[in-house]
Amino acid sequence: MEIPITIRQATLSDLEEMLAIEEANPSLEEALSRQSLEESIRKIAGTFLVAGDENQLVGYVLGEEQSIHPKWIEIKSLTIHPDYWGQGLGTLLLAALKQVTVELDYQGILLQSPDELLSYFEMNGFVEEEVTGSHYGSGSEWYLTWANPFYQEEI
Repeated sequence: MEIPITIRQATLSDLEEMLAIEEANPSLEEALSRQSLEESIRKIAGTFLVAGDENQLVGYVLGEEQSIHPKWIEIKSLTIHPDYWGQGLGTLLLAALKQVTVELDYQGILLQSPDELLSYFEMNGFVEEEVTGSHYGSGSEWYLTWANPFYQEEI
């Protein structure tokens, strides 16, 4: 019998398990620090979701309101414990963040992805898009985006 995975908002009591997930991922070039995780939980718990079974957390997705495009949520981190890779947990977390995006009436989700994960995000409904007026000057950057089909633009 499989133990069901639940997805919920992150809380400060999740901090130690999140740090353990970060440490278990040697491939992460830039692990999130205790301070940045704690600050994110305090500020943006609504778009900071964790996945776990009844015993432990197994992954999380950190979404943050974008400063340049404030009606968009930007994924800052999607991290799964290596023991749980390939089991669809990232897809579950992305689906849950999409649901939050719809519920909070954001225009969509965007992220920057390494080349090796482009097909993974495309499989999850994200499309490559050029975003102009980046915060690195007047140029443009490539992002993957998922547009909320239910977004109601304010008049």
